[in-house]
Amino acid sequence: MTSELRPITSKLGATPRLNALASYVPKATRVFVDVGTNHAILPILVARRTHAKLSIGIDRSLQALQEAERRVRRSHCARRIELRSGDGLAGLAPNEIEVICLAGLAPINMVKILTVGLAVMHGHAVRLLLHPLGSSEQPRAFLAANGFELVTDTTVMSRGRECTLLVADRPA
Repeated sequence: MTSELRPITSKLGATPRLNALASYVPKATRVFVDVGTNHAILPILVARRTHAKLSIGIDRSLQALQEAERRVRRSHCARRIELRSGDGLAGLAPNEIEVICLAGLAPINMVKILTVGLAVMHGHAVRLLLHPLGSSEQPRAFLAANGFELVTDTTVMSRGRECTLLVADRPA
């Protein structure tokens, strides 16, 4: 008996927070990276809404990646989405640094990932999409100290919570 997966069309499970984050990915983006992708909803949204040749979802949880793989297969976007087991930005090639999202992480973990990832970001124009859980003080300090220009600082209501979204650019 084979189980056929029904394709995901309009009901992806995207929240207002994820829709807002996806809206800050420029249409001409070549590579989008979602660190802590969980169920890969954001890479699917980006693959559907932009011309990104590749959306990379990274997660440490093998269970989350298994669910993400199932969701990606059903999304009709599998040729443009790659899922990877990993921690932060480690394992990304220099040509994969363009738009990076860290959403739903504790501020201290977010800054730790970004600090370790500075080496791979060096010499590349980068857009960061950040949604820290809790205070945004530490991510803001990281951005200011590392040459990022805060281009958007907004709050989105999602599932009854206020979510701070920070979008920052740094030239090469």
